[in-house]
Amino acid sequence: PKAAVILIAGGTGRLDISPDGRIGSNGGNQLIRTREDYARAGFLVAVPDIADDFKVGGKNVANNYRWSPEHAQDIGAVVAWLRSKVSIVHLIGTSRGALTVGNAAVRFEGPQRPDTIVITSGMLMDVNGKQPSVERSVGRLGKITMPVLLMFHERDQCFVSPPDKVMPFKALLTQAASVDVVSLSGGTTKGDPCEAQSYHGYLGIDGEVVKSVTGWLDKHQ
Repeated sequence: PKAAVILIAGGTGRLDISPDGRIGSNGGNQLIRTREDYARAGFLVAVPDIADDFKVGGKNVANNYRWSPEHAQDIGAVVAWLRSKVSIVHLIGTSRGALTVGNAAVRFEGPQRPDTIVITSGMLMDVNGKQPSVERSVGRLGKITMPVLLMFHERDQCFVSPPDKVMPFKALLTQAASVDVVSLSGGTTKGDPCEAQSYHGYLGIDGEVVKSVTGWLDKHQ
């Protein structure tokens, strides 16, 4: 593989991976359902579940775990493990996974630090003071110094990831080596506008998402 990617699901982040590797939850999440496409593009792909101590009951999760130091340590450990196999490690998160990505990006240096971060349909900016966001919940955005890719769907109707918040978020990344923004269109939507079967989840244009992300990653090897 030319590099490694870590794919962070949105929603609860729970994958409930069984001992034989089967994904029990959130398998339809956009990043998770396209994991094999990243492998075919030449990347070593890691799809981490969240730690068992963040899981509550059969389907819930601990409050605020996404921006906790313990969760960041878990992601940093995955980055460092992959770095023992390849020299470049990219961290990619979608929707609520943006919080996990931002949390790891601001905390680490050395082998635990991802070389780039990618956020798609991210919960970037505060929208109502009640929902988490990278801006409010993670903060310390001046500590993000690696190259950043922000991707959104121009028709995203999820209230926590409005397209008009992407450029204000970009303006906060004052120390990032670079910040590129990609807007996508097309596809379709059905059901909950904040779930994977929607514009928010790039329903119908998975190939375009993967092509855009991997093309950007190839420029940062």
